[in-house]
Amino acid sequence: MSRKVLGIDIRNQSLTAVLLSSSLREYHVDDYIHLPFSGPDDLERSLSAALETLTERMDLTGSDYVVSVPAHQFIFRNMQIPFHNSKKIRMVLPFELEPTLPFAVEDLAIDFHTLNGAPAGNQTDLIAAAIEKNHLAPYIEALASVNIDPEKLTLSGLPIALCLAHQADPQEDLLFIEIDDAHATLFVLVGGRLQLIRSFPLPAAGPSKTSILSAQIQQTLAAFQESSALNFEPIEAVLNGIADVDGEMTAAIAKVLEIPVKVASVAERLNIPLETDTESQWIPARMDNALALALMEVEGYEALNFHKGQFAAQKFIAKHKNALIKTGILAAAVLVLMFFNLMMKTHTLNKRIDAINNQMTQIFKETFPEVQTVRYPFQEMQAKMRETKGNAALQAEAGPHVRSIDIINNISEKIPANITVNLNRLVIQPENVLISGTTDTYDAVDAIKSRLEQIQPFKKVSISSANIDRSGKEVQFMLKVDL
Repeated sequence: MSRKVLGIDIRNQSLTAVLLSSSLREYHVDDYIHLPFSGPDDLERSLSAALETLTERMDLTGSDYVVSVPAHQFIFRNMQIPFHNSKKIRMVLPFELEPTLPFAVEDLAIDFHTLNGAPAGNQTDLIAAAIEKNHLAPYIEALASVNIDPEKLTLSGLPIALCLAHQADPQEDLLFIEIDDAHATLFVLVGGRLQLIRSFPLPAAGPSKTSILSAQIQQTLAAFQESSALNFEPIEAVLNGIADVDGEMTAAIAKVLEIPVKVASVAERLNIPLETDTESQWIPARMDNALALALMEVEGYEALNFHKGQFAAQKFIAKHKNALIKTGILAAAVLVLMFFNLMMKTHTLNKRIDAINNQMTQIFKETFPEVQTVRYPFQEMQAKMRETKGNAALQAEAGPHVRSIDIINNISEKIPANITVNLNRLVIQPENVLISGTTDTYDAVDAIKSRLEQIQPFKKVSISSANIDRSGKEVQFMLKVDL
């Protein structure tokens, strides 16, 4: 999904904006602008005028905004907090900071950046940053005057440092130094992770500026190495400055730090095309921080943010109102369909249950016609089956234990071989046996009766019927044997 992000880098006397579009991990700079303004004496008024010019010259339809303000206005502290929960950290951080600050904490906007090193027990290492609210307010009010409500408001230099950190090899340590007219900010990156931010003043110009900058860097790094357990060995330093950073300054810093020093160029490092209709020249020292701001937002890098807003929920709803309404309608439609489907399935299932219950009731009444009222056919059927099985078992125990195969065998053995007989039917019941068939004569029927009476389990054998068949050649007979 494509996205447009405008990075706005605000300095003491200038504003730089870069409009970046992203699509499928590809970036393109659509537009950029650098606008000087009168100065910090009336910051809100002069900045508002520059922002109005920005909105007039750029097509910002559908853009998100990310803003940075000068880093030297912030206070930085490396701290340890005795738990990991971010909500708890945010609650106690003002109290932990208060003894180390020259200002009342209620007058400060505070945020923190956790250091992603190995956790030390229950401790969380973090960088806390604070800015006076009366310094922050003019920026927010000037932005609001042109209806710009940024996603993030952070400090200058940090976006470039984060881009360098995410590009760096996990084994590489780097220094990033941002140089302004009268200030410099140092970012220490260990193994691709931000570990320290420090800002310090510099002379406006002159040969002492480089020597003072080098001395401040050395002192800051010495203090960091003394207080940190990390093995910090930077392989290079990267410089960026809206003030002119010439070759002499770069060479002097490289000599003091004894490492290579390069000038930052974010677009060149990331191969971001700069072909636009803008006539003004792309100057990396001016444009890099605004470009890095937009990249930081597109990539979702975690950064210090001093404009989370009292009305963040309202802002989110207002921004995504149409999408939320459409999503809500779709969700409601899906829920209605799911409910309707559930009701239909329930109705169908109930009909099937009723049909099965009716079928069971019908079977029960046919099987046990003596039962007039059936309330629970399945349970009553089970009870009747248990009763029937019990009666059958009692009858089996009470009667003689005569196997059907034994009866058939005895009949076969007792009927003489010289008597011609054909047995048509043999019905063996618990109390009697019915035998029917045909033979030659009435005498043969009597002989069969006499021979069957000799079988041990047979108590009585009687001739139920004996008649000449239609052919007149054979006698049809039926014998009843009582067991």
